[in-house]
Amino acid sequence: MERRTRRLSGTLLAATLATAGAIGLARGAIGPAEQLGVFALLGGRPQVVSEFWAVHAAGLTATLKIRQFQLDGSTPIRNYDVDMQRLMHLIIVRDDFGSFAHLHPSFDATIGAFAQSFTKDPGHRYYVYADTVPRGIGQQVFRFTMESDGPFAASPRTFGASHGSVAVGPYTVVLAHTLLPANQSQSLDLTVLKAGAPARDLGTYLGAAAHVVFINTSTLTYVHVHPSVRGAAKMAMGTSMNTDVNSQAGPNMRMDLPALPAGTYKTWIQFRGANDTVYTAPFTVLAR
Repeated sequence: MERRTRRLSGTLLAATLATAGAIGLARGAIGPAEQLGVFALLGGRPQVVSEFWAVHAAGLTATLKIRQFQLDGSTPIRNYDVDMQRLMHLIIVRDDFGSFAHLHPSFDATIGAFAQSFTKDPGHRYYVYADTVPRGIGQQVFRFTMESDGPFAASPRTFGASHGSVAVGPYTVVLAHTLLPANQSQSLDLTVLKAGAPARDLGTYLGAAAHVVFINTSTLTYVHVHPSVRGAAKMAMGTSMNTDVNSQAGPNMRMDLPALPAGTYKTWIQFRGANDTVYTAPFTVLAR
């Protein structure tokens, strides 16, 4: 069953956007009803309308659909800038922040709809972040919620700061700090080791040395940054990359962070290692 066509008047759209985060227009787990996204990008502002629905197959597998509109709520957006080699970065995290997926949906330009298959774990809701750059508008990130299909497993909301290093596959990822000063922009170093020495077999991942996602565990605010190899030219936050020209990979990296409000941030660092394998290192970072 595909999305049912509907139109929102300016007044209704404004009222709906104001209340969507509080009441939830629809639940991705119960059918193809539409859900309006909640704007989630730290420091940004909504300039489009983003809708989500799920088409269910068997069990816990569904095709997730996302379609975006101009603020009139009726003009679909069909043109997107390529950002880090993709039209959309779809980030999906479990409600206990115990799982993380970074996916790249297919896009049907004739109707302006993205589609991605996804299988949930039972007993959990999921937060879905659609990160795009509509042409002429700039980065837009909206959050949706897929509810649990069965008995709901309570999710902890209290986390301590991670140890400074996390082992993932044959690598160890080291963060210089997991306690950060709140409300000020800053740089944070990270290092990837292999057998106790700086890893020398790293490649670029989607046009960058690494990708790092921060999600505030209370407000669910989203930040996505791209570290640069220390000593190389930095990539400005929000910069789109269409090619790998001038991108470098290496074990010693630095990321520039925006001013993070005080809170707890679940953090995932993704990089490409040997044999083109992408690794994900999870951390918990506290801003105080």
